[in-house]
Amino acid sequence: MQILGISLILVVIGLYVLWLRFQRHQEAAVVGASGVQEATVVIKGAYQPNVITVQAGKPVALTFDRQEDVECSRFVTIDGLKIRQDLPAHQKTTLHFTPDKPGEYSFTCDMGMYQGRLIVE
Repeated sequence: MQILGISLILVVIGLYVLWLRFQRHQEAAVVGASGVQEATVVIKGAYQPNVITVQAGKPVALTFDRQEDVECSRFVTIDGLKIRQDLPAHQKTTLHFTPDKPGEYSFTCDMGMYQGRLIVE
């Protein structure tokens, strides 16, 4: 009986992780008055939205609003742009960069459980 209970818990956890991995919330960055493309990603159990679209050659201000203190979400890494940033719990942290070439760049937490994509057009 105990094995059945543990198996059921593992199945539920696995389904939740798959749901987080495959949900897609997409948002285009908004160009602010200063000409900077701005977007905010809320971190609370996942990245929301987890797909951000920006234009190449234009400055970006990408704000991560970490609304939790889970250790996994403490850092964000944007592959291909050589960005790794500490994200203090319950604070907003803004990354400033200018992507120079089109492509898709993944952003993840250190453990890879929180995943997103930055689409540069």
